[in-house]
Amino acid sequence: MCVRFMAILCPSTAIYHLLFSSLLLFFSCYVSGIPVYGAEEGKDGFHSTPVSSLLPKNKCSASARGGSQGLPITQKYGPCSGSGHSQPPSPQEIFGRDESRVSFINSKCNQYTSGNLKNHAHNNNLFDEDGNFLVDVAFGTPLQKFKLILDTGSSITWTQCKACVNCLQDSHRYFNWSASSTYSFGSCIPGTVENNYNMTYGDDSTSVGNYGCDTMTLEPSDVFQKFQFGCGRNNKGDFGSGVDGMLGLGQGQLSTVSQTASKFNKVFSYCLPEEDSIGSLLFGEKATSQSSSLKFTSLVNGPGTSGLEESGYYFVKLLDISVGNKRLNIPSSVFASPGTIIDSGTVITRLPQRAYSALKAAFEKAMAKYPLSNGRRKKGDILDTCYNLSGTKDVLLPEIVLHFGEGADVRLNGTRVIWGNDASRLCLAFAGNSKSTMDSELTIIGNRQQVSLTVLYDIQGGRIGFGGNGCSK
Repeated sequence: MCVRFMAILCPSTAIYHLLFSSLLLFFSCYVSGIPVYGAEEGKDGFHSTPVSSLLPKNKCSASARGGSQGLPITQKYGPCSGSGHSQPPSPQEIFGRDESRVSFINSKCNQYTSGNLKNHAHNNNLFDEDGNFLVDVAFGTPLQKFKLILDTGSSITWTQCKACVNCLQDSHRYFNWSASSTYSFGSCIPGTVENNYNMTYGDDSTSVGNYGCDTMTLEPSDVFQKFQFGCGRNNKGDFGSGVDGMLGLGQGQLSTVSQTASKFNKVFSYCLPEEDSIGSLLFGEKATSQSSSLKFTSLVNGPGTSGLEESGYYFVKLLDISVGNKRLNIPSSVFASPGTIIDSGTVITRLPQRAYSALKAAFEKAMAKYPLSNGRRKKGDILDTCYNLSGTKDVLLPEIVLHFGEGADVRLNGTRVIWGNDASRLCLAFAGNSKSTMDSELTIIGNRQQVSLTVLYDIQGGRIGFGGNGCSK
């Protein structure tokens, strides 16, 4: 028999009180917006997003540096780049260059896959289209500073030199080797004998010149003697606004990662910024200091990543994709052959047709209440799932999750999901691989999906980490 007063309740009454209290607490939290069951990841896998935040910005909102340490990163055509004298390319130009890069990456990897390496020495001088993010690096004594493209798909670092026969159109800086007291001509890395280089990129841009060795300064505390880099004397093509050369962060012998390994142990990280902010590039201990907050997945072998032949790319294991908290249940084998790479230079993530079709269908279902864009796709436009959000203040976007091996789930929302220059045409920022080729094509995780994330490369540890939500300012 239960006593109606006093603090002692019979078991059944206690259970009812407990259930009622729990439901009341849950409802209160839900109404007040307090996170429940990881609600910071979005209610039911959706995020209410201001449409204005998905559109390009024309004013730099960041401070002078992207955080308290590391090299500042800016978008090449963004308002924070400091170049200010070149019009940004149209979406069609961006997509055209992106297609050139993707086509070139696949062509190169198919050569490794097929074992067709007869012209490997020549192929090693072929690289992808240029990337979209710039860092400042100095060479020589005294220092001469340059803006270089950060590229994980290239292993050669180069800048144009004074007295170039053909000079980069949008650059007004030249390395004057005769003004540096520490410069030496030719190779200085044991085992390398070539004194000249000839870099041809996927869009037929080129840089031709000689190797030289000099002091490279990343930061005042990070100075490297006898760093081998290319001195470009014959450069042509469109590398972009204010670009002076390339910072190669691939895995090859001549890459910045390899040449600084004695101090940095082949560890670096970056946070690629939105166009109106500034990110950061960190090396060594500064990069690993972030590792406790990251989720790691293993680096795996792909075409050209083992033995003497190096493609230079970073391969990982992508297992599946979710849209709005619902797994698409794509077989992992779809992403496994020829593999998945993380690339800082490709803009739009490329997926196998089977995976992209599943992603597109799920995204369309999640966005069913919004009108499709009636604008005709322009020639070269690779995005085919677009919406007219004119007059819409906030859009409920489904979160997209990339499920990598070892439980490393990368959650994407906002501009990591949507691309567009106008509210009347905002598109899913993913594309399917080409249907017109018989060769296998890589899954490529592009920089649009990496923006505002910390991505850490631990080459000696055989892993890549992901985390964070916004570059430090």
